[in-house]
Amino acid sequence: MRRLRAPSLEALFIATYGLFGFRGGAVPINDNSMFLHLRTGVKMATTGAIPRTDPYSFTAHGSHWVVQSWLAEWTYGWLNRLGDTRLVVLEQAVLMALVATLTGRLARAGTPLRTAAATGLALGVGALWWSQRPLLFGLLAFALMALIVERRRSPWLLLPVVWVWVNSHGSFPLGLVWLGAVAVGLALDERALPRQLLRYIGAFVVGLAVACVNPLGPRLVAFPVTVEQKRKVFATVAEWMSPSFQGLLGLFTLVSLIACLLVLFRRRPPWRDAVPFVVFVGLGLIALRNLPVAAIAVAPVMGRALRPLEAPDPRAEAPGINMLFALGLAAAIGFTTIGIFGHNGLSDDGYPVAAVRYMERTGLLGPGHRVAEQDVVGCYLIRLRGDQARVFIDDRVDMYPIGVSNDYDTLLHGFPGSLAVLDSRSIDVVLWDSRQPLAGILAESGKWERRVRAGQWEVWVRRAV
Repeated sequence: MRRLRAPSLEALFIATYGLFGFRGGAVPINDNSMFLHLRTGVKMATTGAIPRTDPYSFTAHGSHWVVQSWLAEWTYGWLNRLGDTRLVVLEQAVLMALVATLTGRLARAGTPLRTAAATGLALGVGALWWSQRPLLFGLLAFALMALIVERRRSPWLLLPVVWVWVNSHGSFPLGLVWLGAVAVGLALDERALPRQLLRYIGAFVVGLAVACVNPLGPRLVAFPVTVEQKRKVFATVAEWMSPSFQGLLGLFTLVSLIACLLVLFRRRPPWRDAVPFVVFVGLGLIALRNLPVAAIAVAPVMGRALRPLEAPDPRAEAPGINMLFALGLAAAIGFTTIGIFGHNGLSDDGYPVAAVRYMERTGLLGPGHRVAEQDVVGCYLIRLRGDQARVFIDDRVDMYPIGVSNDYDTLLHGFPGSLAVLDSRSIDVVLWDSRQPLAGILAESGKWERRVRAGQWEVWVRRAV
């Protein structure tokens, strides 16, 4: 009988980052976008069909809707049906652990400490922005694609990866961007066409064609066109803006970026590393939503930059200590998993719980009223009420008509014409953050009555004429 071989210390350090990823995903779901994805998944599992038109709002009810993340939402719905939202949390924890582990494998530098440093630097660039969303499917696909290319595996392995990617998250164009950046870098280094990499690019393109075979057809692959058509609207969304480095998360990201720059350019790097590094760091500085992907793109670059000149001595390993290390990691994962089932899987922190209860109690959420609320609150109401929510707006920027998005922008910023928007949309109830300018506009108008204030949230009702 073969003895169980202890894992290497380098592999254990990578697994430790995987544990941090698992713990990061093993928290109650509180993300507004995830609320909407979860509700849509429940709807799919119940009806057996993917929604083709908007079922949630009164401003775009019945409008054509391409459910970009249908595959991820399908898993949420069935996991919730098989158990409850705690199974969805477990799925998110596993996905985040896999992404962190693959990032560590991409950052392997040849020694435990150097690999730990390279992985930490890469994750510092964007892992703090990983969240419980279909984004995790996109990050996992990106990491798998990069690992296939870096390890020179068969290009045809990209076909299933791309299919899942396209059907789960709209970040798949970044895969072609990474392949193109690496190809340009190799061409500059070798002064010739990188034929090996061209095979991977070709396989990725074939994968996009294969991905058109899905319940929604080629519309999923055409998603970037939708983004371009609504570029002005997307530009008003926080995650499409440049990141702010003033808060704690932003400051940590900035320090990590500077550290990566110092490591990479302490000696002249090959173009094969410099080009994708500059491209993805640049994309992360342009839009916050690109930082999570940048962490993975930076990983192999940091691994090569920190690689020692001489191979390490394998005799330095201590199998007994390594086995104890592995058992400790397994125990930590077990305790974290038990902790997942110690809560209900959802968190309402930061949402207008008391205000919504008041509205339910007084009938203000009934079919006879039209409620204006912020997009974050719209997702929360959809989670609570499903098809009965009939919200003004939520965060599906790609789905809503531009007119609705413009009206919401007017209300959100308290622009002139806010009252006219409420009139034109026949809105008679407003649920809004009291710190926003709209609350003052309603108070000064004399046409609206504040019914309740619960924390930062206020409920306003139009006065009878």
